[in-house]
Amino acid sequence: MKRTVIFFTAAICLLWGCAKKDTSSTGTQAQEYLDLWLKEYHPGVTASPSGVYILEEEVGSGSAWNSETSASLLLTTIRSLNGVISVTGHEEYAKQLGTYAAGNYYGPVVTFTKSGYAGVEALLTGMRVGGTRTAVIPSWLLTTERYSTQKEYLDACTNSTPLIYTITFAGQADDVVKWEQNSLQEYIRAHLGNTVQVANFNDATKEADIFYFGSNAASIQQGKEPIASGKGYKLNYTGRLLNGQVFDTTIEKVAKDNGIYDSSRTYAPVTITTADTYENYSMGGSTSIVDGFKGALSLMKYVGEKSTVLFTSSLGYASNGSGKSIPPYAPLRFDLEIVSLNE
Repeated sequence: MKRTVIFFTAAICLLWGCAKKDTSSTGTQAQEYLDLWLKEYHPGVTASPSGVYILEEEVGSGSAWNSETSASLLLTTIRSLNGVISVTGHEEYAKQLGTYAAGNYYGPVVTFTKSGYAGVEALLTGMRVGGTRTAVIPSWLLTTERYSTQKEYLDACTNSTPLIYTITFAGQADDVVKWEQNSLQEYIRAHLGNTVQVANFNDATKEADIFYFGSNAASIQQGKEPIASGKGYKLNYTGRLLNGQVFDTTIEKVAKDNGIYDSSRTYAPVTITTADTYENYSMGGSTSIVDGFKGALSLMKYVGEKSTVLFTSSLGYASNGSGKSIPPYAPLRFDLEIVSLNE
């Protein structure tokens, strides 16, 4: 079954015209407007028991969505009733819209549904992992409040604009920390084997701080002096998500090979200044570096040393992610090389 729903609505302006005379956002009027739209474009579609209007579905074969589980992994696209996409995590839709960028992340995102819209929970009700559902979420369910009855939702409604959500349900996790840890372990087994080990750079390590580190220091340190605290050196690095996507690098060829080359940027080793504690390590004069990256720097000691570090989002960009490249709760991998001392 097709996953996408495209609305060619030559007459939709008539429906908007019906709503123009009275733009009050009461639940009753919102219901009347949605009923008119459904009658015109999706006759026969009625509300599901959870209150959304399912337009299309591809049933998954995995475990059922559990409303008591805290975090869900969701791939989401949001449209207006006339089909205009405002949000999408789908690569193919981004390409159609002309917004695609190789450095952006496309895919499922960790979502805490209990703190989000009631309508998203309603849409997920009855879904199974691997399934995709497209549904109209009525405006009265586009609220973070939770009520017991339909009447309460309608009475509290202050939004007259319903939205169409397409959601692929990719999984659930009660414990995001354990989910990240398991993701790292699976990745390491598949790609790195025993070349990295659990390590510690911080005496105040928290339960959420999962940090793996591996380096070639043992094979190159003979006859070399460790880099002294406060000294500077040149570093190349490449950062990746666990899906292999490169989001940043100092190496021009790597940038070009991964489609993230930026002609306005200079690709060259960056200057790192060491310190007595990892917190005070700086890159280009700034200490505004995520802890996992600084932790790896603090464990590297020799010119020519290469290392690989992987860590959970608690040592990275946590629940916020970073721009469009790093999603929330994303474990990261960096490959680092000390090229030379500063001249």
